[in-house]
Amino acid sequence: MQYTAGCILAAMLLSFAVGCGQKEDTDTSDTAQNAGNDSAVTTALAEEQPKTPLYEMEPKDFGGRDFRISVNEKYESEMWVPKYNNDVCNDAVYARNLLIEDYFNVKIKVVTTPSTSNEGQVQEIQRNLMANDDVYDLTAAYTYLAGVPVLEGLYYDWHDVPVVDFSREWWVQSANEAFSIAGKQYVAVGDLSITTLLLSYGVFFNQQLAQNQDLPDLYQMVLDGKWTIDQLITLSKDVYQDLNNDGKADADDMFGFAADKVTNLDAYSAAFDTPLIGLDDSGLPTIVLDMDRFTRGLDKVLSLYYDSPAYVNGKTGSEIDVFAAGRVLFLTTWMNNAFTTFREMKDDYGILPYPKLDEAQENYYSNAMDNYSLLGVPKTVQDLNFVGTIVEGMTRENHTSVVPAYYNVALTDKYARDEQSVAMLDIIMNGRQYDFSILHGKKMADFPYMFRSLVAAKNNNAASKFEKIRPKVEASLKELIETYQSLE
Repeated sequence: MQYTAGCILAAMLLSFAVGCGQKEDTDTSDTAQNAGNDSAVTTALAEEQPKTPLYEMEPKDFGGRDFRISVNEKYESEMWVPKYNNDVCNDAVYARNLLIEDYFNVKIKVVTTPSTSNEGQVQEIQRNLMANDDVYDLTAAYTYLAGVPVLEGLYYDWHDVPVVDFSREWWVQSANEAFSIAGKQYVAVGDLSITTLLLSYGVFFNQQLAQNQDLPDLYQMVLDGKWTIDQLITLSKDVYQDLNNDGKADADDMFGFAADKVTNLDAYSAAFDTPLIGLDDSGLPTIVLDMDRFTRGLDKVLSLYYDSPAYVNGKTGSEIDVFAAGRVLFLTTWMNNAFTTFREMKDDYGILPYPKLDEAQENYYSNAMDNYSLLGVPKTVQDLNFVGTIVEGMTRENHTSVVPAYYNVALTDKYARDEQSVAMLDIIMNGRQYDFSILHGKKMADFPYMFRSLVAAKNNNAASKFEKIRPKVEASLKELIETYQSLE
């Protein structure tokens, strides 16, 4: 995905904005509540904006009806914000909704579930849809929980939703293919799910420390296809310094590498091109794990974590703070930290893709933490043409304005702080891989989290671990296929 031109447009339309902060209130009324300049802004946007993909669609008048989206409070701003607030990302979302509301004469509203627990929204969706309550036109649910309402037959197959065009670039093809069974697809991923960008994984590096260590040009190393896990190990292993002279590695010291022992480890299966579940010739999910390659990658990451001093935290958070304080050379984490913890970071940093297993591997790959939003169309919906039109329109407009606002204006221009990171982000976003197992991970003995659990346990016997869970994984796959085939 290349967003540079779109970003320039976003910057022109939202030139008063400065960064991606957090919203200050969670009022869930519709966007039309803003007084004053909304109408003028909508007109200006329509006049100034070139004929983007939204305008390839026929404008329709839906009579001012509500388009209702189920969201978790944590990610409410992905779909709706209450007003302009001089924040480039917030304002891009607000402007998008104004355009869609004007173009199709609708009101975009969110039905927000308080984020007291990750399960709360999905449980609410289940209760309402099983009671046949018509309260949503679209749901945007956490990936690792979204499979639950799918298996209960509460969603339409996306291929039955008119207007939506999955062949176009604003839909994430690799994800939509991965989450399909025999041509049936009940959840979807597109540029409307901005969380797929925010939660994508990369390697952040401190540019001042890289210069102090006289490291080679890391960007060129990536472009030359030589950025491998061995390079990450070599470049980070001798950086450690006991800054507080207490004789032990702690958060006050200098480290070559930092990470957690949880979610960022899930990305290595993708990074090393070792998918877990693929589709057979009939389009049915099947185990495709290359155990030899998986084990090679596991051994490398175990070495990265434990063979030399590294700041490895069992829970997310503190390793990020140590990097932000300028005491870590390399950190594996998700992109959202560029908008939060790293905003006030004194040192300049750059962003790289996850390393390849070896130079023979053709491409760089990564994935996103399994909290990104999967879109579903509830079976309670009566007018699929209405839903398809608005979802396609919002996704097209997100591709044109909202993603560039995050991707370039906020992320690269301000926070990543160097132009080369733009090319690196293209590599990361284009290399995102998705695995069917993540949609139903709890049903498959935590198969998608096997790499994580092995590294956390300092265990390199992947074959033994897999053989223990394989019967359950195979039984679950069989059950899942039967369930999908039974869905109408």
